[in-house]
Amino acid sequence: MPQITIPPIPAGELFGLLLHIPLFSLVVAAVIAAAVLVIRRSRASGVDRRRERSADPATALRYRPEHLALAVGAILVIAAFATENIVRGYLLRLANVVEWWQYATPVFAALVVVAAAFVLIVARKRTPEQPAPSNVRRTWATFGPRAGIAGALLALLALVTTTIAAGLASSPDADGRWILLVLTAPNATIDDVRPWFYGWAFGVPVLVCTAALVLATWLTLRSNAARPFLRPDTIAAETIARAEVANGTVSVAAAGMLLALGGAWRFIARSGSIGSLEIEGVSGSFDITWRYAEFAVVGGWLAPAVEVVAFVLLLLVASRLRRRPAGPAAISRPSSPTHETASAR
Repeated sequence: MPQITIPPIPAGELFGLLLHIPLFSLVVAAVIAAAVLVIRRSRASGVDRRRERSADPATALRYRPEHLALAVGAILVIAAFATENIVRGYLLRLANVVEWWQYATPVFAALVVVAAAFVLIVARKRTPEQPAPSNVRRTWATFGPRAGIAGALLALLALVTTTIAAGLASSPDADGRWILLVLTAPNATIDDVRPWFYGWAFGVPVLVCTAALVLATWLTLRSNAARPFLRPDTIAAETIARAEVANGTVSVAAAGMLLALGGAWRFIARSGSIGSLEIEGVSGSFDITWRYAEFAVVGGWLAPAVEVVAFVLLLLVASRLRRRPAGPAAISRPSSPTHETASAR
């Protein structure tokens, strides 16, 4: 009986094939996030240690529900993305169905998490025990993070631009659904090729969810910054806690948009990078042209990187679950007056 041998796949080629699987990006992101956490812990500077000591345990407990909500929410966003991919890709047979939820799911999941954080902030707003004067006008961006906000705005711009551009390039099918891309074969007498594409039928739900996510994120950051401090001696500790709330909010929102962007780029690459067509019974092949084919190819290569960044952000937010609340002995320890005075200025 002849033996069948399967030639081994080179490691580089195998890695490239795995990158075409969205959930493999989660595996890569888990390795990167673990490395980041180890490096952070090993390179903690004296400033970081003083910052941790200035975080009053009692104040940290007060903000603990919001931190937990964002950490658990980050895990739920990952779970929602993974569940949708597995159910749609392996358990359901969706023929001729516009699966718009594939791209809207991560944005909607991030919206739910951010909205939950906003509700917690508003519902748990407390009257200050002793008014803390402040000469600084606090806005939605007061507690940052500046780099995170800039990154989230870039993700928003990329997602909105991609969705609108793809929608304008799409064409309707016989049922009026904007899901097709018309590809022509110049100097040939064959009909246009019309593969499925990331058109308006897919993009409009993403735009709606994105608009709601942006609004929820702004409201959460604004409410987080605007609520009064409890006392003058808690300003330093509350500043640290609110910065973590802002960081988690921005990270979850940016990750949701990046996951949708990665999926959109994958879809555009599958359709827009078609370069040739072979017809059964006809010798030779026909060149297919689309003037944005180069962008589709680049988007297909960048999609895994975008998804990895999104998962790393979510995993870093989720890592806050490992923090343990301080015990009664630590809560009774007074905070550093030096930091309180410096922060109150």
